[in-house]
Amino acid sequence: MEPWTSFWQQGHSTTFGPFFKNGYEGAVKNWWLDVLKINKTRVDLLDIGCGNGALLIDTLGILENGSYTGIDLADVQFSEPALKKMSLYPEFEATLHNQTAAESLPFSAASFDLVSSIFGIEYSDLNKSIPEAFRVLRPNGAFKALIHAKESVITEMSVRALGEYRDADMSTILESLTTIDAELNRLKSPASLKKSNKAESARSNLNTLAQKYMSNLDPRTGNAIMVQFVGDSLKFFKILRHSEAVRRDYLNGLKSEFDASRSRYKAMAAAAKSADQIGDITAVMQDIGFKSVESAYLHSDQEKKEIAAWQLTATK
Repeated sequence: MEPWTSFWQQGHSTTFGPFFKNGYEGAVKNWWLDVLKINKTRVDLLDIGCGNGALLIDTLGILENGSYTGIDLADVQFSEPALKKMSLYPEFEATLHNQTAAESLPFSAASFDLVSSIFGIEYSDLNKSIPEAFRVLRPNGAFKALIHAKESVITEMSVRALGEYRDADMSTILESLTTIDAELNRLKSPASLKKSNKAESARSNLNTLAQKYMSNLDPRTGNAIMVQFVGDSLKFFKILRHSEAVRRDYLNGLKSEFDASRSRYKAMAAAAKSADQIGDITAVMQDIGFKSVESAYLHSDQEKKEIAAWQLTATK
């Protein structure tokens, strides 16, 4: 399964996973609320790289009349918080378009008053997606985006995470769980596993690795990726009495999800832009015909010590 599809199908509201369960918070949310201060009766909004519709949550109730259209290259669906908010505003039109590339938008020219993107458009070929954003904007329409920055705390976390995968230990953990599962299939009873030398040896390997990583849960000094992997692995023992098929699917999903998470971290790190790259992007936007093109850092703290993203804004 495509890495981002597997992420969004877990029901996350934002790219920050379980940390922001009900939509964006903090600096990102405040930035978006400022964007929504639009003096228009009706606003048609296009959200590029929409995920499960996080921007819609705060949009509803502020924009009283209009439409929200989200596009994403992955298979996405409105999150539970988004659906709950949508139920309060049934007259506001909201749709998602799956497997839709930002480089080739399926909309007529001059269809939207606002084109937005929060950590989405930078994953595309900007030489193609930026002109598309310009094409679908109406005259005087606005382009507002937050883009991963090379210097941001998000990028730093992604790079750090990529260095925390311990493939040999992950393989040992999966092999140990597979051995225990095979012995359970043979013995038919979780209670009988203690009689199996193979199962007990595998359990010992698991305990050794669990102690290795779970002994330091400090997010600043510990290995967060391996702590998560070990924690998810140990959940296998909660389903020992489930069917063979359920246990097999859990083990297969454990490996595939962490493979997918590594791909997502790689993509986030690669998509992040430096100051020079943002300069090139703004130049392209001006050449296309965008007006009032501006870029600046968005900081996640009032002291401006932590960079959250690049802000990129323009009008048509």
